[in-house]
Amino acid sequence: MKLARVAKKGNRSFYIEFMMMTLVPLILCGIVMIIVSSMSIRKSMKAEVSDNLRNVAASVLSAYDMTYPGEWEVHSEGDNVVLYKGGTPVSYAYDFLDGISKESSLQISIFYMDTRLLTTLRSASDERLVMTVASEKIVDDVYRGVSSAFYDNVTIEAVDYYAYYAPIMAQDGSGCIGMIGVAKPADSLMESINSSAGRSIIVMLLGILITSFFIIRFANTLVMIVKRMLEFMKALAANRLDAKLDPGVAQREDELGEMGRNLNSLQISLRRLIERDVLTGLYNRRSAEKRLDDIEKSGVKYCASIGDIDHFKIFNDSFGHECGDVVLKEVAQLLNQGMSGREGFVARWGGEEFLLIFVNVGIQEAYDALMLIRQSLHDKEVEYNGQIHKVTMTFGVAQQEDGIPINHLIRNADEKLYAGKEGGRDRVIM
Repeated sequence: MKLARVAKKGNRSFYIEFMMMTLVPLILCGIVMIIVSSMSIRKSMKAEVSDNLRNVAASVLSAYDMTYPGEWEVHSEGDNVVLYKGGTPVSYAYDFLDGISKESSLQISIFYMDTRLLTTLRSASDERLVMTVASEKIVDDVYRGVSSAFYDNVTIEAVDYYAYYAPIMAQDGSGCIGMIGVAKPADSLMESINSSAGRSIIVMLLGILITSFFIIRFANTLVMIVKRMLEFMKALAANRLDAKLDPGVAQREDELGEMGRNLNSLQISLRRLIERDVLTGLYNRRSAEKRLDDIEKSGVKYCASIGDIDHFKIFNDSFGHECGDVVLKEVAQLLNQGMSGREGFVARWGGEEFLLIFVNVGIQEAYDALMLIRQSLHDKEVEYNGQIHKVTMTFGVAQQEDGIPINHLIRNADEKLYAGKEGGRDRVIM
């Protein structure tokens, strides 16, 4: 009734009031969405960086433990303080750390007590920042407090970093002997945040413009469509990536239908970005842990296997990290093929380790499947730069038992993997 009365004043008055009633709330909603989305993106990316830094720190320590079994120690050699691992001097062995730093743009430091003795950090004069100490707060929190911590305000040599620090514990359980720190330059993260927020703002602004045009012609219908799309975008901004967009929106043969399909594509891309390993296309560890929790809650029986590429370090050290990447991709493809037609999934667990989950099968059936996969890997020839490389893997497999936590099951499979490594590699241990 109000619109009819306003219409009597002329089309222009009706148009202005209609715009005031529709576009103003829409614009305000868009602004709120942009703010909420930007904050959510910032929070999500910081959380992702924290997880990434933690995983890198754990992987680095694990790699050192595997390569140099034994305690961390410090010896004075003349005027120099040398860091030892398992009786081997590692203070000048930088190939491993520098390789990680170059690939990931991360800076890694290993501290003995509060002092850096092994680091990829360099000063303005390009000297490594060895024999420098961590801030008092980090030392209190991590070394003295024996607790891991993530910081978004660490400044080293006038450069701001996001950093994760974790204590290094003595193997005999006597206490904390040092720390590992993994840092990412804050400016690179802010660039990613601003880029993601910018794309989100562009998408939202485009949605507002398109929606405003259709509101003029089809008020009630378009308001409902916009509402459904905004709810879907809010779900994505809130990291609810399993949300469903009303099928009627994506089925429209107009701009709004295209926008709905683009949002579905964006959702798929976001899920792939969060759930998949960038290099291999397999599920990443974070996604695998979630899927494993879901399987555990379903109550079905399953088996878990940890597989590790034999002598993988040779590919990186002798032929370069690009060769290592080719090997990882080829192995991932063969593992996927080996799981084809089976219930379960395969994921990149970390570095050259892979997790394979077999659902609704017993340990013998999982073992038989792994033997076929192992043989296909054994027979595979990987070509890189005109050279043929043979790749083998060792697997450990364990069966889920009632009352046994998931992490114990994985640890059991991992222990069997290492038993296979010690037993000669290229085998499956159950």
